[in-house]
Amino acid sequence: MSSGAKQLLQIAKETTVGTTPATFARQTLAFTEVSLNQSVDKTESASIVDNRLQQASMITGAEYSGDIKAEAQYGAYDDLFAGAAFNNWTTNVLTFGGTTRQTFSALLGYTDIENYHTFAGLHVNTLDITIPDSGLITFGFGFMGMKRTPASVAPAGTITPALTTPRMSNVSVGDILVDGVSVKGKACISSFSFKWDNSMQVQKCLGSGLEIAAILETVAKGTGNFEMAWATESAKIYEKQFTNATISLSIPITDTLGNKYVLFIPKVELKASLATGGNSDILKSSFEYTVVEQAPTITRTPVVVSP
Repeated sequence: MSSGAKQLLQIAKETTVGTTPATFARQTLAFTEVSLNQSVDKTESASIVDNRLQQASMITGAEYSGDIKAEAQYGAYDDLFAGAAFNNWTTNVLTFGGTTRQTFSALLGYTDIENYHTFAGLHVNTLDITIPDSGLITFGFGFMGMKRTPASVAPAGTITPALTTPRMSNVSVGDILVDGVSVKGKACISSFSFKWDNSMQVQKCLGSGLEIAAILETVAKGTGNFEMAWATESAKIYEKQFTNATISLSIPITDTLGNKYVLFIPKVELKASLATGGNSDILKSSFEYTVVEQAPTITRTPVVVSP
């Protein structure tokens, strides 16, 4: 029997897609949930024999996929952000929708029963950033991989401990900008989410066995939603959907040490409904948005410590 507190998750960037580095130096990741898994496709037999019993099925394929969910920390998941964006950080700015493929090998371990699984060729298919009205900000990463190797002993390699930068919460969010202008005092955004989806598909090839030959990205999609208290400013934003006018969004998040991320989405189309509620409710409306035409960016600013 295994304890949930004895799980570990460690990750390393690959230099060759689908190949775990020979020197498996890896970074420990903090997480709240992990669902990395191998599943198999089976085809039932249609053979007729001299009885009415179903014949055994045959395994005809496999899938390696799953999610990692984590509490937001500055710097802890920047490599995974870059994998989702298909780009590199350039002068601390990451632009989504690039063409630079970055893949990972991950070790999922159950240390109390000495059971370990190395997933290789992990592509970051989806990224989720969720900011609640009260609570910790969360990051979510959805993976598609190419193979899995089980073992009873953890692979050799240098292990870097998990980062200890402070977690980020709804209190970490700074002055939100809509079209470059602060909404403070005019409107109240109470929650916010952003999702990036690379719409990846598996390429199957004969001769690869149960391993995946390639994973290909298709159209990139950015979506999300935010809730606003109903006010004159939110009513103006609501009207924009009827002319298909776009807005920009800028969401700054700063931890207690001063490390900062800014998610900037230059153009989104909106969909929303009028506010409804009872006589004891604070009226609010939910806005859904779709990223169009221009790529979102994340800018990171590490705190500068004076000597």
